[in-house]
Amino acid sequence: MKKVVIVTGASNGIGKEVAKLYLQKGYSVVVTGQNRDKLKEFENNENIDVVVGDLTKEETQDKIRELVETKHKRLDILVNNAGIIYLQPFESNTKDQVDRIVEINLKTPMLFTQKLYPLMVKQQFGHIIFVNSTAGKEAKPNHTMYNATKFGLYGFTLSLRHEAKKNNIRVTSFHPGGVKTGLYDDLEVKPDISTFMEPTKVAEVLVYLSEIEGMSPDEIVLNRMSK
Repeated sequence: MKKVVIVTGASNGIGKEVAKLYLQKGYSVVVTGQNRDKLKEFENNENIDVVVGDLTKEETQDKIRELVETKHKRLDILVNNAGIIYLQPFESNTKDQVDRIVEINLKTPMLFTQKLYPLMVKQQFGHIIFVNSTAGKEAKPNHTMYNATKFGLYGFTLSLRHEAKKNNIRVTSFHPGGVKTGLYDDLEVKPDISTFMEPTKVAEVLVYLSEIEGMSPDEIVLNRMSK
């Protein structure tokens, strides 16, 4: 039976490359994102299910859970990758921005994981990977809201790991530094990403860690060599 993996935020960047790599390795892959056009390359592949929708909405989360439970009847790996960023002085953050970044970066991965966690508990195996950031371990100027959500996600991951271990479920906190992704496309002031890491290389590390047998890769930090 094929192993089953869910990848959120698969429209571009790390999520897209991770999904492509799992497909190459023969997994059954479930991808989700809001941009149908950016997910088109995954269509018409018998080994992939594409769910277009807003993952912050419970109905989208339920749709994915029901798909996995009824069609695949197992879940080996969950990659929580979806996220957004604001890079601006603290006082420039609006209430709407604060609500949105907390909803997407913190609440959604927690609640979505909670939807799928019982399946892993029942089967007594699984691997949950949270794509965090070096901003989840290191404070940076103009990252106040981003730092807050990523630090919060890191704390959640640490605690969940203790609970999950007794059910033979691995929980990994994955912390890449700057990566060349679409994360910055909507920012008014964009950072120079010329020295950032390639998402294909970052994806290779993540997938490799997920395939390690007999040990738990609790957390890893990836930093680029040049700054």
